[in-house]
Amino acid sequence: MPEGKIIKALSGFYYVLDGEEVYQCRGRGVFRKNKVTPLVGDYVVFEAENKTDGTVTEIKPRKNELIRPQISNVDQAILVFSAVEPDFSPALLDRFLVLIEDNEIEPIIVVTKLDLVTADNQKKLSQYIKDYQKLGYTVLETSSVTAGGIEELVPYLEGKTSVFAGQSGVGKSSLLNAINPELALKTDDISSHLGRGSIRPGTLS
Repeated sequence: MPEGKIIKALSGFYYVLDGEEVYQCRGRGVFRKNKVTPLVGDYVVFEAENKTDGTVTEIKPRKNELIRPQISNVDQAILVFSAVEPDFSPALLDRFLVLIEDNEIEPIIVVTKLDLVTADNQKKLSQYIKDYQKLGYTVLETSSVTAGGIEELVPYLEGKTSVFAGQSGVGKSSLLNAINPELALKTDDISSHLGRGSIRPGTLS
């Protein structure tokens, strides 16, 4: 039977990529009985008479798994943190790093909205970035709105399964749209009262 990779899960259907072809599949009933849920990123065995009527029959062993978002076999996590609006939070970034590294996922830190940093905050932010770099982390910097500097991130995505994570309103959707305009993800302004927007995680293979 053919093998492929689940690239999307929607309304009980799993979309399996085999070469350049995508097959719409259901999961076997035994998965539900055994409380096993196929995840985006899973390598699977499937059978299909056509592209819209397939069945996932086996899930290959996973190298890792995240609960939020639900995804498996991730190579790296793009941790997106803004310099301002919301302010850069090293404490929250450290929590992300612990979670990601515990799942044996390579982290890449992306600091957005550098063009909005005031002179008073520039020194402190620069020191944070230097500290993470000294610890061996890859830290990339981008501007706001236009996602200027995104060209530095693109090479890290090639041939990898990546998950984007970070606070609401830090620019995840803007980055993904800059990388692939066809996504046309909605971007939201930050709430001036709550300091947050909507969460827009995304994955790239």
